[in-house]
Amino acid sequence: MTTNPPTFSKRAMDALLARNDAKQWEFLIGNLLKRLELPPATRAAAEADYLRLADSIANKLGILPGEIQIFAQGSMRTQTTIPQRAPAKLFDLDIVVKLKSGWLAQMNPHDLFRIFGEALEGNESVTGVPEEKRRCWFLNYPGKDYCFDVTPAVQEPAAHSESVLRVRDPDSDWSPSNPIDFADWFCTRAKLRFEFQRVVTRKAFDATASVEPLPDEDIGMDDILRRAVQLMKLHRDGMYWYKDKEIKRAQPISVILVTLAGHACEKLWIEEQRGQRKFSSAIEVALAIVEELPNFIHRESGVFKVCNPGLSTENFADKWNNDEGVRAKQFALWHTQLEQDLDALLHQGEAYVSEEKLRAVFGQAGVDAWKASKPKVSVMDGLLGTASAHVKTNPTTPTRLGSSGTLG
Repeated sequence: MTTNPPTFSKRAMDALLARNDAKQWEFLIGNLLKRLELPPATRAAAEADYLRLADSIANKLGILPGEIQIFAQGSMRTQTTIPQRAPAKLFDLDIVVKLKSGWLAQMNPHDLFRIFGEALEGNESVTGVPEEKRRCWFLNYPGKDYCFDVTPAVQEPAAHSESVLRVRDPDSDWSPSNPIDFADWFCTRAKLRFEFQRVVTRKAFDATASVEPLPDEDIGMDDILRRAVQLMKLHRDGMYWYKDKEIKRAQPISVILVTLAGHACEKLWIEEQRGQRKFSSAIEVALAIVEELPNFIHRESGVFKVCNPGLSTENFADKWNNDEGVRAKQFALWHTQLEQDLDALLHQGEAYVSEEKLRAVFGQAGVDAWKASKPKVSVMDGLLGTASAHVKTNPTTPTRLGSSGTLG
């Protein structure tokens, strides 16, 4: 009788449990990733620039402020930002500008895109020279830590929801889009809590009820889904940093990673609710999420599909079907490498972290964050000692829109 070899996640967890290292690695990873988030001051500055941009666009187009709505999409809205590697800007933020004016909504998509680009001109000392991309305009914001990819959009006429948009596409004229409902879907899954997390919450509640001091201890990777996505994106960026342009163009895009991770997290949570699986730590869930990713790439009649959960007609993997299998191959290569690199990293003792293996998973940004927190005696002592000084930034609800938009 033959037995199946242990899966990647089980093999990695067995190594951690054998050394009693799971909690230590959870703290190391959780605090490292927190150091790489968008700082509050940078976020506030970006929000101010983004609101000024909305007013400028409305003025240039000759429309009322109420006829324009600006909001964040992508990692800014799902709150899974990571820093970019130099010489790129530290944070590349995705912005949508919804144009509500009737005459603009009726325009040819290519004319609308051109006119919108012209409305971005005239303020180059602040925004930089607008650069045309496939669906958006790039604004560099010289001297700032961030840049904007600004996508003009209009309401989809046949849609029953105001969140369903259409954006210009060079190949198909109009392309469907629904970043709002997609982010809401992801944020709902990010709020799922496994039983071991609910136990921690109950203990904290009991401590409060009995007027006992709460333990001064950070939970670590408590926002598991977002931390897992950040980890995946850092690894992808590091793996493709030195690749040539053609290969880099085929790397797994962030929205696919976010979608697959959201589905995987929900599946694991459901399985635990049904008593089919049991998780004891955040790192165990994160490893299982990584392992599950390929199971949510669908292929029907030779067509790859990773659909927007908020809009089934939007296929994030659409380009996979017109590149002779290049993107599908790169996803498989990246996923295999991620598992191998995590396996190698976690088979080390946390007190003897190899910089090379740390870089393989988290990239240079992760190594720099680790070094910045490394004390003279023990890496973990330093990380744990500074954990309580960090204010938790884990969101409890999806970011909502304001009248002119709220940076998400």
